Amino acid sequence: MTSEMEVFVKLLSLAKSLKGFGVEDLRNLLSVSSKAIWHTGEDIFLEGDQGRDMFIICSGKVNIWRKSGGERVFLANLAEGESFGEMGLIRGGPRSAAASAAEETIALRIDCGRLHQAPMAAATLYKNLAKELAERLTIANDIIVFQSQAGGELPPLMTIGRRKRMK
Repeated sequence: MTSEMEVFVKLLSLAKSLKGFGVEDLRNLLSVSSKAIWHTGEDIFLEGDQGRDMFIICSGKVNIWRKSGGERVFLANLAEGESFGEMGLIRGGPRSAAASAAEETIALRIDCGRLHQAPMAAATLYKNLAKELAERLTIANDIIVFQSQAGGELPPLMTIGRRKRMK
């Protein structure tokens, strides 16, 4: 078995976003994807950048962060098998956070523009992404409740889920 094939077999076993993929599904997904490599400290994308691709980490680590008051606020540290950039794949538009390589990182880049060429793989991927994003929303809700219980200031409920605040 080649080293690259071993990486992809490992990826299948680790990546939540590839759960339920068969060999043919993976082959089809790989046909519309490419390899991405970043060096330690390199920005993958910045908050506000336009982007439609998502990534699944094959090796290395990625930090997800946003700027607040001129400082980086780290939201997540991701490792092998984890994905990022899903919101770009699903809705397009500006990135809601930035991503940078915490160490030498290799990822599978899933090209939104070509994903329709692998419809069965796309259907499974989107189903898995919906589950992952629902899990992340549950965690975000728990954080909001915790902040409320700790006396933190919360955004007005009418603003949650809206792009712009009403005046």
